[in-house]
Parts: sequence; structure tokens; C-alpha cells
Amino acid sequence: MKKYLGFVMMLCLVSLIVYPIGSSAENESEKRFVIGFEDQIQKDILENIPHEEVHTYPSIQALTVEMNEKQAAALENHPAIKWIEEDQQVEVTRQVRNWGYDVLGARTSKQLGLTGDGIKIAVIDTGVNTSHPDLKIAGGVTFVEDTTTYEDENGHGTHVTGVINAQNNNIGTIGVAPEAEIYAVKALDRGGIGNESDVMAGVQWAIDHDIDIINLSLTAPYASENLKEIINKAHQNGIHIVAASGNDRDGSGQITNDVMYPGRYENTLSVGAVTEDLKRASFSYQGKSLDAVAPGEQIYSTYIQQNESSYGYLSGTSMASPYVAGSIALYKQLYPDYTKAEIENLLIDHAIDLGPKGKDEAYGYGLVKSPASYFIDVEHRSWFKNYVNALAQEDWIQGYRDDKYRPYRDVTRQEVVTLVGRILDLDGTKRATSYSDVSSDLFGSGYIASATEEGIVEGLPGNQFRPNAPIDRGDVALIIERAFGPFTDGSPQFSDVENGKYYEDAINALAEEQILNGYNGTEFRPEQSINRAEIATILAKVLDPSLRE
Repeated sequence: MKKYLGFVMMLCLVSLIVYPIGSSAENESEKRFVIGFEDQIQKDILENIPHEEVHTYPSIQALTVEMNEKQAAALENHPAIKWIEEDQQVEVTRQVRNWGYDVLGARTSKQLGLTGDGIKIAVIDTGVNTSHPDLKIAGGVTFVEDTTTYEDENGHGTHVTGVINAQNNNIGTIGVAPEAEIYAVKALDRGGIGNESDVMAGVQWAIDHDIDIINLSLTAPYASENLKEIINKAHQNGIHIVAASGNDRDGSGQITNDVMYPGRYENTLSVGAVTEDLKRASFSYQGKSLDAVAPGEQIYSTYIQQNESSYGYLSGTSMASPYVAGSIALYKQLYPDYTKAEIENLLIDHAIDLGPKGKDEAYGYGLVKSPASYFIDVEHRSWFKNYVNALAQEDWIQGYRDDKYRPYRDVTRQEVVTLVGRILDLDGTKRATSYSDVSSDLFGSGYIASATEEGIVEGLPGNQFRPNAPIDRGDVALIIERAFGPFTDGSPQFSDVENGKYYEDAINALAEEQILNGYNGTEFRPEQSINRAEIATILAKVLDPSLRE
């Protein structure tokens, strides 16, 4: 049996209330209904029924019309109609600096040059303050009745937009993805209330305009077939749909035992809120459908003009959702050829697990983090992150074809010389060398030849170089001292560095400069091979003294 509902959907600030539309005394008044058709939209079915068409959704064969309940009921059993649902509404309530930016790791992403450039994000909300000096809006549209622009008369949409888009300038705050193309899709009025059909129209608009990411800082406690269908269609078009999990006014969690809709739908990323101490915010809905969490308490962002200030603090899962939308934009900029599923898996893989091990109902997969590096296996918590990033930004180190750095893989002699050669701008043209085991077709042959000519490296017995053999820590110290020294002479610091060994002076000098570290405070282990994380750390410290301990 087809059904229609009469509840209100609301935006995700700290409290959430459901208001039935109409009452028994208003049964004959016109309301909005979303009609879904089995195969194709058949408007002729409505020819003899008084109605007014509001929206059309060709991607899901549906339309919104205004009619009374009796007329809607008469259509319930028509064979060409798949469903009829009464339109729902969205309302925002508010609680009234940007700590979330740092917790997300966006500062590191900014240092990598990741700004969301070229990524299109639709914020379906109350519109935006188009004259705000800290926002850069690419365009938008309004679906709210009796409005002609997407100007924000409420403040919620502007605040959400600022979390993503606040510009990197000398005022206000900074957004996660300030160079992303932001489209303000106004589906909610000055009171923060909007029809679900208008939200659907916003999703359809996003599909039609090749939007990459949709942010939905709004919720409803009840499922809606029409909203689910159009979200599924957006998903099929490769659009990331990020939705707030919803807010409980008093923290009792009495309305639902899972996150709110549309965050509960399979094809959305449902986002809950955490406090500054990374605990679940008391108002944040949780449940099995929760995917992740992000900062959501006392978030400082752009706002409409009020009390001589165009910034404000708001709390709610509404604030958490745009942090995730902005992070997705950064990942998409970094990995433009990745699929929707690959990007979202990457986002989840790099989340910080805050609850019980693995996915849980309070935190989902954990706290979302923005990209920590150009390489997918270098995380924010990786001790070598800053050193790897420093060299990667100059294109001195490179990853593998799968975008991994493989930090714990041993480095070969050829790789170290190539890396040093790039930094010193030596001639790396492939060519013949004086070593019997270094042919001209080896990728590092040119750098090996140049480094030998400069006295940076020497061969091994038998006129060999052993280019593909792992290099040990003692040899690395000698090469670094020859290439970038001389450094200040240092006194012996490690018990296992023998007096008179060929690498002794180099190790002591680099240790004196705090470029090299040992193990357990007394050992250097000079004969031990060195991995990719360690060589990046050493070279980064050589080149930038501020990175030394």
C-alpha cells in the first residue's frame, strides 16, 4: 500500500523538533505532495485534478504538486504511480574559535597546497550571505517560495558555508577548502524551514550542474522514499552526499535509535559531532548508520550581519558535516582520478578511531582527517610526516604508482644517490659509468656518475657499485656529509661507532648538528640498513634546520 507522511524535516543544529504539517481542521487545505511514477512521469493523470506543479525530478521520475489530501488519496492506487508522500520540512534551531580546523589537520593540507581548487560543492541550506567579505561563492539558486535570490536570511547556511569556504586572508577565519567552487542552494527560508521537495529540487539541481559534493546539514526522523530515490540518483552520478547525523535537544535520544535521515541512507556519509576534547557531543545522534565524526561544538564561522559582527559560534552536527565535505574536496583535488568509492574509503581509512576498536555507534569509523601527505600511507600521526612532506613538496622524493610512499621499505644505494643528486641538481642524464654493474639504462646511472665525479660516492671492491643493494646507515652519513657538509666536528656519541671507522667523523658531525639520531640514546647501528622514512627525515633536517630537534 502506498503511503504519504505528514512530518517536518529539520536542519541540524543543537536541537531538533518534529512538527506535523496541518491538523484535522485543515484537511481541505492544499499541501505539497511528491509523486513518484513507475516508469515515466505521466502528467496527464493529473489533468482532471486541481493542482499546481512545483518541481520536476526527471532523474527519479517524480514531481511535486500542491493539492489537498483527498485528491492525493484518490491517486494512491493508480497503477502508474509508485508512491505519494506528503512533503516534509526542515527547521533549524541554534545555540549561540575555529578549533575544528586544526583538529581536522587542515593546516597540514594547506601546507601541501590543497585548497579544494576545481571541486564543486553544493550547500543545500538557507542560502548564503553573498556580500560576506570572507566568502567566495561561485553561484547558486533558490527553491524557496516567494524568494528570487539565494541570499541567506537565517544565518545557518552562511555558517555552514564558512566551515568549508572561509577565505585564506587577513580577516575572520579560514575554511577547510577555501578554493572550492561553492554553490549556495537555498531550500530553507528565513526561519530555517523548508519543504523536503525543495531540498529534492536542490539535489536535482546538483545532478544537473555536475556538482562533486553535496552537503546536507539537515535531518528528518522518518524515511522518505522520494528523498532516498533522488539521493540514490546523485550517488549513481558520482556525487558525494554528506549528511549530518542529527541533534537531540536534551541528550535523551528518545526520538530515534539511529541517526536521522537522510544520513541513515546507505548512499550518504553520516557525520556526528565531537567536542574539543574529542568526545561525542551530547546532542549528537549515534547509531549503526553513523559513518564518522567531526568537530561540532562551538564552531566559529561566517554569519549574517548581527550585532555588528558577521561571524558567530554555533554548535551541532550541522557544523560537523561541512568539515567532512571540505575534507572530501581536498582528497578529490589530490587524487583526481580516484572513484567516489576510493575517495570515501580513503577518508574512512585515515579517520582516527576514537571509540572501541573498529566501527562503533558513537563515532562511526572515527574522527575524519584531511590529507596528511601526498601519499596515502603517510598519516597525520606518522612521526616522519613533516619530513616526507618537505621533500615531496620540492618533488625530490616520489611515491609509487599506487600513491604510496612505503616508508618502511629499505632504500637502495642507487636510490640514495639519485635523491641526493636531485637535491644538488646534478646531471642525472642516463649514461655509462665507471662501474661494471651500473649500466646506462639504470634510472640512477647519471646521478651515480655525477656523484662519483663530485667525490660524493666511491665504488666497492671489484669495481662495483651494487646499485640495488640496501644501503646502511654508516654509508648514508658519509654521503650526506660529503654532499652537504662540512658540518661542525662532533664528539663521539654512540657506543657502537668504532674509533677510526671510515664513517666515524661523518656520524659524529651529523649527530652534533641534530641531523642524526641513535637508538636507546647510545647506539647508532651503522651497519643496519636504512628505510625510506629515515632517509627522508635525515635529508629534510639537513635542508631545513627548523626541523631539527
